[in-house]
Amino acid sequence: MPVAVSLSVLAAAVAGHMLWPQPLEATAAYGSAVRVLDGTVRGVVRDAQGTPVASAEVQWLPSGTVVRSRDDGSFLLSGVPAGPVTVRVRRIGYQPQQREVTVADKGTVVADWRLARAPQQMAVLNVNARKEPSDGRLAGYRERLDAKRGGHFITRERIEQSGNRNLLDAFRGIPGVRISTPARGVNAGKVVRFRSSTCQPLVFIDGFAATAADFDFESIDLNMVEGIELYLSSNSVPPELIGSRGLEQCGVVAVWSRPTQLRVPRAKGTDERRAELVKELAAGTVLTAEQVDSTAALANGELEVLYPEPLWRAGVSGQATVEFVVDARGRLDWATLAVVSATNDAFGRAIIEALVPAKWDAATKGRSPVAQLVVLTIEFARPPSVSPVR
Repeated sequence: MPVAVSLSVLAAAVAGHMLWPQPLEATAAYGSAVRVLDGTVRGVVRDAQGTPVASAEVQWLPSGTVVRSRDDGSFLLSGVPAGPVTVRVRRIGYQPQQREVTVADKGTVVADWRLARAPQQMAVLNVNARKEPSDGRLAGYRERLDAKRGGHFITRERIEQSGNRNLLDAFRGIPGVRISTPARGVNAGKVVRFRSSTCQPLVFIDGFAATAADFDFESIDLNMVEGIELYLSSNSVPPELIGSRGLEQCGVVAVWSRPTQLRVPRAKGTDERRAELVKELAAGTVLTAEQVDSTAALANGELEVLYPEPLWRAGVSGQATVEFVVDARGRLDWATLAVVSATNDAFGRAIIEALVPAKWDAATKGRSPVAQLVVLTIEFARPPSVSPVR
């Protein structure tokens, strides 16, 4: 039976104080010497576990240009004065760091950073069990996939990695699968046969037998497919996929569609909105967890996060941190949503998908609701008692 859990939100509202850069000042006394800005500092910002941290603020002090780390944690700080220079790195949710580096004239110095997380008011959410789709259609498919007895399986992960455009492309390369065009003409649809068989395999779509005639496999959109099972001989077909009148004698193909996907709202001008967020934090129109009396919280107290299936099957654990603003009306501002760090991109996507149906209660200061920046960290820990599927 699939493992299912009800997960309580332990929303991680970060309490680290964050200062934001002041406007640059380029003033010099009359007649004073002006340093030539010739050097470059580059590096990667990571957290304590070595995961890249995006959008960390990097600046040379006291008033140098501010740049932000990319999604892979890398940054390039140019126009740095040659000689000893103090560089500071900071980000909401992490303890700021600064240290001195020496930049050669017209040279580049490499400076990597490891940021420790700031103290959090609440514990992180731990996900240590797999939550199956509510329709249960895929339970049998997953059980057979785990057992791997007698069939060939094409998983969603494999589909995404292959870049195949249609179902027939996904079949190519599987031993014993033959794809051909009937003699009646080049415009006829291609047919699939297994091994030396001359008859068509029985096709199931989400557990229901399709037509007994040759199935148009090219009509299937791979973007809608969660998994495919192929059984090349009748003696390898599981009982659940045996057809009437012995139609499975020429093999079976079972296609399983993806569970209903909640769409993440599309927010226009995300980059511009996040630039505005920097100013709002500095002005105090958006507050951090330490600045409010009551932090933003999920209205139902729970967040259901799905452990990414490919990572579950491979026994991969990890974590991801996302940030977003919950406004004074309790609405998630999707334009501010960003993955701060993730040991695997799939963990970040899993959190974002879980946030789609979530409802929030706004933070309060005094008796008034206010907008708050929420930082949510989720750790995905696969139970050691469950062996990875090979």
